Amino acid sequence: MEIKKLYGDMNAYSPQSLQESQRVQQDQSSQSAGNAAKAGDTIALSPEARLLATTVNAAGSASDTRTEKVRSLKEQVQAGTYKPDIRKAATNLLRDEISLNS
Repeated sequence: MEIKKLYGDMNAYSPQSLQESQRVQQDQSSQSAGNAAKAGDTIALSPEARLLATTVNAAGSASDTRTEKVRSLKEQVQAGTYKPDIRKAATNLLRDEISLNS
């Protein structure tokens, strides 16, 4: 049995997916800017959004962040050439799961 693209392109790193998500983010930003101009409007961030912002800030200011490695990986993802080692990722996930349950 062969199943072909029932849901379209499922590659999250494809240029089309990246462009679409950038467009959505720009649309949301412009809507937020327009809404902020109204008097009395407020923005409330979810706890998850606050945690994400804190994590991103901490990771960016950490002394052990390998800036060159991160830049290289970003370029590979944007170019669609990033090919992760699935076996290594699975091994690390299992290792982490085992250590959490111990």
